[in-house]
Amino acid sequence: MDFKKNNEKGIDVKRFGELLMSSGIVLNDDVHWVTFHSGYDFGYLLKLLTCRSLPDTQTGFFKLIKMYFPMVYDIKHMMKFCNGLHGGLNKLAELLEVERVGVCHQAGSDSLLTSCTFRKLRDNFFKSVQKYAGVLYGLEVEGGQNSD
Repeated sequence: MDFKKNNEKGIDVKRFGELLMSSGIVLNDDVHWVTFHSGYDFGYLLKLLTCRSLPDTQTGFFKLIKMYFPMVYDIKHMMKFCNGLHGGLNKLAELLEVERVGVCHQAGSDSLLTSCTFRKLRDNFFKSVQKYAGVLYGLEVEGGQNSD
């Protein structure tokens, strides 16, 4: 990433946070966030939204996640409950026969692939996904509950 160019021509971080807050997509139980191994991404978004450092504890972090992103599903976490599924998003999509539209590592293409892969995973492996909400891969503990 060209940080100098981003600083000069990129989106102002504070303005982005303001727009995100006013958009209605955070703090909204009706919006379902679908991700793939994105704990760092949510950490960054929380810093943007709160204008503060991240909490010192995992419990504090997940209190903020639950508040700002009440319905978040991490496909990488959900894969652990599907026999034989492993690997990254592209490999999972291939295994589930989900076709990518566009170029890899482009926001629109990756977002569409993530959404379509989640739907296929949900439809083929789960009766309900509710109990998998709020858990981020790599930050989960036994029983699916997030805590210190």
